[in-house]
Amino acid sequence: MLLLLGAGSSACSQVGYLAHVGVGQMRVLRAREKLTPARIAQLSSQERQGLATLERARAYGASLGLGHSTSFRHLIERTEQESIRVVVAAPPNRLEPVTWWFPIVGRVAYRGYFDPEAARAFAESLAQRGLDTYIRTALLYSTLGWFDDPIPRALLSWEPVDILVTIVHELVHETIFVKGDTAYNEALATLIAHHAALDYFGTERALVAAARDRFADQRRFAELLADLSRDLEALYRRTPTADEARRSREAVFRRYQQELYPSLPWRTHRYDEFTRAELSNAYILANQTYLGDLPCLEAELAELGGDLRALVREHRAKPGRHKTEEECKLIPPEGEARWAGAPMSS
Repeated sequence: MLLLLGAGSSACSQVGYLAHVGVGQMRVLRAREKLTPARIAQLSSQERQGLATLERARAYGASLGLGHSTSFRHLIERTEQESIRVVVAAPPNRLEPVTWWFPIVGRVAYRGYFDPEAARAFAESLAQRGLDTYIRTALLYSTLGWFDDPIPRALLSWEPVDILVTIVHELVHETIFVKGDTAYNEALATLIAHHAALDYFGTERALVAAARDRFADQRRFAELLADLSRDLEALYRRTPTADEARRSREAVFRRYQQELYPSLPWRTHRYDEFTRAELSNAYILANQTYLGDLPCLEAELAELGGDLRALVREHRAKPGRHKTEEECKLIPPEGEARWAGAPMSS
């Protein structure tokens, strides 16, 4: 996730939001603790192991050609409950995100909040305008190298695969960024981070299996959302008004939650929340931001012989999409089978 920075437009709400982000970021910076030997000794054994994994992830990211970041060298006492809240919105009859413009990052399809109550209030104000809204959480975020982003202590208790994937993801943001293209930025970071985990843990069978299962489910969920999006778009063409769309789509949502999702061969429980979620266009778009461009990027990686370092070089030299939407549609289904991960040999 990227934290929005910089001066905004002249709108009062924009100025108020940026003041909230600025104050929140300053509090984070003041709350950072140096990871001295004495402070590290106060961590639990599991946390110290997590810190060691994090340091290896930073070094491995650099070996892939990602920038040498000064982030993740300090600790902050942030729990999962204190995660950043991210608000996404969309019209109820169109799969098009509401976007906001900021000078440094360009146009983005979300707003992040340090204060959960502020996030809820903003979401409610959007809902009163008739928009779908969705709030998700993010424990870690990137300021694109503008500040030395700290490590939330809660992250140190995560599984090794999740730590490496998360840190490499954020290092990609610091290294490769296209202003105004959230979907590209997030999908590229997601792809590189997951393949980095497969590469890095290559000799550790249990961790490789966990990484493959994680990635396979992510790709499967992307395909489920793509199918759901196509069904909704067809419905919205027949029922163009907001009220009609809201009433008609409930049957589509029930079918995906109660029938289609349970019928798929999930390897993990990562997306079980889908069956209980209050589905909306905002929910779908929030999740597709990280997943929609993955097939194109995977095709590029395959064309490079699976060389992840070459992919990083290509996108550092020429950030942005390297294939058109039409070219992506031509990728054959058998080419996408790579997403499930090759079976582990016995």
